[in-house]
Amino acid sequence: MFFLAGGLCIELILTASFHDILGGIAWGIFVSWGAYLLFIRPKVSVFDEGITITNPFVEITVGWHRVEEIDARYCMSIEVGEKLIYAWAAPAPSRYHARNIHSSDVRGLKLGDNTLIRPGESPGTHSGAATYMSRIRLDNFRKTNNTARIDSALHYNTIGGVILGSSFAIGALLLLIHF
Repeated sequence: MFFLAGGLCIELILTASFHDILGGIAWGIFVSWGAYLLFIRPKVSVFDEGITITNPFVEITVGWHRVEEIDARYCMSIEVGEKLIYAWAAPAPSRYHARNIHSSDVRGLKLGDNTLIRPGESPGTHSGAATYMSRIRLDNFRKTNNTARIDSALHYNTIGGVILGSSFAIGALLLLIHF
C-alpha cells in the first residue's frame, strides 16, 4: 500500500500540474496513514501487572486487578466493570475455522475433557493466542495475590486523527477548488 501510494505520488510529480500534485499527495498521505492506523498500529501488550490494548485511535492500559473476564467472541475483548474493551489486533476467525481445529492444536492448554472452545479461542488464531496469554497472566496474578497494581490509562491518538483528518480535508478541498 505504501509503495503504491508513493509510486503514484512520484508519477504525479513527474507528469501532472501543481494542483494535481498537491491533491495526489494529500490523498496518498490519507490512504497510507489510514492503512498504517488500521493494519500496523493495533497491538496487544500483556505484562505481569496488566494489559495494554492499542487500537487505531486509542491506547488503553488496565491492571489485572480490574479485569473481570477475557473473551474471544468476535475479537479478543476484556471486561472491566460493565465496559467491554475490544482489541482490533486480535480478530476471531470465521465460524468455519472450527473445522480446522485438530486435537493436537489444543494439547497443553489445560482444558478439561468436556471443555468446548470457540473458533476464536483456538491457539492458532490471533484472538486465541492473545486470549490464552492474557488468561495465563490473569490467573498467575490472581493465584499469587500480587499487590503490584498499575493505574488504568486512556491515551488518544490525536496526532493520528489530525493527520488523517487534515489530509482528507486538504484532498477534498483541492477536488472542489481548482486554481
